[in-house]
Amino acid sequence: MNVVAESERLARLRALPLSPALRAMAEGRLPHPQLWRCQTGTPFYVYRGAEVPAGPVLIPLWDWNDWVLGVRERPDGLEFVRFDIEMPDEVECLARTEAGLWARLFDALYEDDLELEELEAIAQAVDYRYWPLQLQRRQTAEPQFGTDLTHPQWLEETIAAVDAVQSVQPGA
Repeated sequence: MNVVAESERLARLRALPLSPALRAMAEGRLPHPQLWRCQTGTPFYVYRGAEVPAGPVLIPLWDWNDWVLGVRERPDGLEFVRFDIEMPDEVECLARTEAGLWARLFDALYEDDLELEELEAIAQAVDYRYWPLQLQRRQTAEPQFGTDLTHPQWLEETIAAVDAVQSVQPGA
């Protein structure tokens, strides 16, 4: 199996340059109560017989319904991925940096119609510094959704922009 052993998972995550907030979520502790919307629990499926994608060793972060979210170490940096346990060969790269992963998670939280004040509180709880920029980009682009710009296209561009900035300024 191409997944880190369950007994080694937390130690492997601690060895990566991950924020305390992301490590807390991987341990099943939510830095903000509304983050329950992003996970349904610590990894279960990959340690109970579900197949994992081929490629670098997967370090599971958590489950979200039938999805597994994890991180893989690649020669050029981290890769945050998800896959459906029914289709493990269809792995999706969510982001190349932790900040990019937060951008994706914050987009999902925004789509859940949380109040902006609540989103700001969550951003502070996880130290996601790009939330104001992401919100501004979203509010500028939203009128174009459904015309010449789709939401998924905008999201991928936003994550790529956050990943690019984060890659140049780690810890920013």
